[in-house]
Amino acid sequence: MDQKRLEYFIAVAEELNFTRAAQRMHVTQSTLSAGVKTLEADLKVELLARSTRSVRLTGAGSAFLPEARTALEALDRARAAVEPLATGLRGSLTVGVLSGLTVVDVPALAGEFHRRHPEVLLRTETSQRGTAGLLDRIKESHVDVAFAGAEIRDEHLRARPIKRYHVQLLVPAGHPLAQGEKARLRDIAAETFVDMPEGFGQRQLVDDAFTKAGLSRRVGIEVSDITTIADYVAHGLGVALLPPDLAERAGDAVRAVPLADARLTWPLSVVASATRPPTRALHAFLDLIPHHIRRDRAF
Repeated sequence: MDQKRLEYFIAVAEELNFTRAAQRMHVTQSTLSAGVKTLEADLKVELLARSTRSVRLTGAGSAFLPEARTALEALDRARAAVEPLATGLRGSLTVGVLSGLTVVDVPALAGEFHRRHPEVLLRTETSQRGTAGLLDRIKESHVDVAFAGAEIRDEHLRARPIKRYHVQLLVPAGHPLAQGEKARLRDIAAETFVDMPEGFGQRQLVDDAFTKAGLSRRVGIEVSDITTIADYVAHGLGVALLPPDLAERAGDAVRAVPLADARLTWPLSVVASATRPPTRALHAFLDLIPHHIRRDRAF
């Protein structure tokens, strides 16, 4: 099975567009299309359903995609056994990133990785489902490594913590609880909350805490960037359960009040698959992360 054809198929499967995939692979669209058709002929199955307006994976294509990635990773490891390291890395690496993340300087990290390993195709992606979406993408072999904000309790994943956050109640400066020493979950259950959408690690942590306490709450405003939540609180649009570090730019307009009956924490971690052997490219990326952590940033 030809490696280049596998790379062509993976590019189309990820882009779901032949033009973008061809640009990504630096080949003509006709060359890429011919390579995918030859692969389908070799396998005697249709991997992609094509129309004039769209491209999508067939059932066979969805099943074949993680195996194609595994095959390329195996080839990379085989080369590593016989090639000197000076030969350089090849292949691809897809990195999942959370919206608003600056604790890790991802642009600088990606830039250094690209300069060191120019033959590795580096991609980044986000998920509308936040951490939950990125973790699913890792398990589905669509993403190689991701920055995620949640406790990882999944045997299919391995996590390396970067920073841990401690959650407090954030209220507008004029709120009745603003002058209190502590607050209980039942004291705030009737409040309107500002929070992340379902699927984000921060949201899940708070939802679970209320459920465990036998309480419910109402989220009135959902935002996909955690760094903006305190701004909504400052303008009186609700309260939030958030690390107080993330309220710094709101200044005196927001007060942080510790919780009396719940200790809520969550880590920011770099997460990869625990079931797929890491490629040399992944090892190289992980080794660079500590050099691009910004301790002066809240998130």
